[in-house]
Amino acid sequence: MSIPILPLLLVVACSLGWAGFDLLRKLLVREVPPEALLFLLTIGSAPLFAVWMLAAGTGGPGPGYWLPALGSVLLNLVANLLFLSGMRVAPLSVSVPLLSLTPVFATLLAIPILGEVPAPSDVFGILLVIAGAIWLHWQPREDSPRPGALKGGVMVALTALLWAMTIPLDKMAVERAPAQFHGFVLTAGVAAGVLVVLLARGGLGEVRRVRAVPGFLILALVVSSLALGLQLLALPHIYVGTIETLKRGIGNFMALLSGWLFFGEAVTVRKVLAMLLMAVGVGLILT
Repeated sequence: MSIPILPLLLVVACSLGWAGFDLLRKLLVREVPPEALLFLLTIGSAPLFAVWMLAAGTGGPGPGYWLPALGSVLLNLVANLLFLSGMRVAPLSVSVPLLSLTPVFATLLAIPILGEVPAPSDVFGILLVIAGAIWLHWQPREDSPRPGALKGGVMVALTALLWAMTIPLDKMAVERAPAQFHGFVLTAGVAAGVLVVLLARGGLGEVRRVRAVPGFLILALVVSSLALGLQLLALPHIYVGTIETLKRGIGNFMALLSGWLFFGEAVTVRKVLAMLLMAVGVGLILT
């Protein structure tokens, strides 16, 4: 599949945005519990999409929008809670690469849902990215992973499956409504859902813990809104499996770099070779 230059640039930009958001979420979730953090991130992003809607003069959705949109809201709610919980206990350079499972799930799901059949080179490239991610995550017997790392890895792997289910739904939604409108529905819907969770367990007071890191929260709101907006704009033009593979390839490299710079996580030969394997896979997808 030949990828037009503008949609490709949108995907690269959104991939860098998601990578930055991964780092910010890791920094934030050390201070704020996952449910409270997800509420703050989504309730803060929704007004940004509302402003974008007003500035663009966005209209309402077309027929058939609400079913895939609400399905995406529900899956995103569960996936984000799992991801933040997993990030809290697993190293950044190990947990984020497990999201490379997302493009495999997304590509397989897009075949029956969207009728998008990838070329053989795309399939091989995706498999290389996944093989690199597994190699990156593999822990030799002599290594002693930190407590909870395995549990965190399982949470992130489940997140990959759920996010793979959301992206075909998002593509269906933005084909029936403007990207700005769907971005508002996603963020406001997840915020409403996680608010119910907080109220049900009496955890609404946990949102006050963000006072320890207000600057990170503001930056995360801006970065996440830009990343989601760019992704929604690119969705009508590029296969979902391709988008997810590029996101994960770039995100894995940035996770390795960020883990080393900000958390002192080791950069080993195994990790570097695994990254190179994933880069080859991404290159095959782009050709």
